[in-house]
Amino acid sequence: MNRFVAMMSAGTVAILLSGGAVAAEPAVTPAQIAGATTPADHEAMAAAYDKEATTLEAKAREHEQMAKAYSSAGNKKGMDSASMHAHCAKLAKQYSDAAAENRELAKQHRAMAH
Repeated sequence: MNRFVAMMSAGTVAILLSGGAVAAEPAVTPAQIAGATTPADHEAMAAAYDKEATTLEAKAREHEQMAKAYSSAGNKKGMDSASMHAHCAKLAKQYSDAAAENRELAKQHRAMAH
């Protein structure tokens, strides 16, 4: 049970890291978590976490590309490209970490479904 609580907490952090810009609704709602009793319930949550992970992975790739662009842009017209690169690289890592957490939650729910 403690592992499940830890995974759910990690999922909440992953969803929060995604920010409102990625998804207006959480991948899985508290009501779904509380009401999950059947394998189908857990499979549905696993699918939702996988979908969220795919979105987060795309955001990570987007920010990786932006970081590379800032890195190669140099300092144009007073632009602090090193700072902008660091910002985008940090976001890319956060999105990537959040995606990994969502993949792990999906794996846990698939295990609960079987």
